[in-house]
Amino acid sequence: MRDWKQAARGLLLGALALAAAPAPAQEEVELDWRWRAEAVPGAPGEVELVASVPVRPGWIVYAAGFDAGDFGPRPARLAVESGGQALQPLRAEGAQERSGSNFAGEYRYAYFAGQATFRQRVRLEPGAREVSGTLAGQSCHEGSGLCTLFKAPFAVVP
Repeated sequence: MRDWKQAARGLLLGALALAAAPAPAQEEVELDWRWRAEAVPGAPGEVELVASVPVRPGWIVYAAGFDAGDFGPRPARLAVESGGQALQPLRAEGAQERSGSNFAGEYRYAYFAGQATFRQRVRLEPGAREVSGTLAGQSCHEGSGLCTLFKAPFAVVP
């Protein structure tokens, strides 16, 4: 009888220890952006900034060019801070589209899975040796629902 009680007590303590252990958190994704400037044919003094990043499996990066309202995903935004001026809205190359809903209603959004690429056409300031600024956006893990905002500073030599 005593062995049975000790075995039951051991099983109970083991189950409680497992239940009390923190669940493995889905780690935040670190985005390693690659930047380059491409000349715009027929447009001297203009370049297209290209930002690309591999997106880990299970994660997505929200694209640009959509309005998800006050409570939806955050679209990516690029701010040119020195060396040039943005000429058009940020473009998301190869993004997929989806719709979703929350307590505020329906919304549409665009996102990347696998690879994200953004393009921004920029008029260079005279004598600019680099264009710098920040790409800001949001990435989410689709399984856990963990979402993180990111800010990726850049400095690109045209």
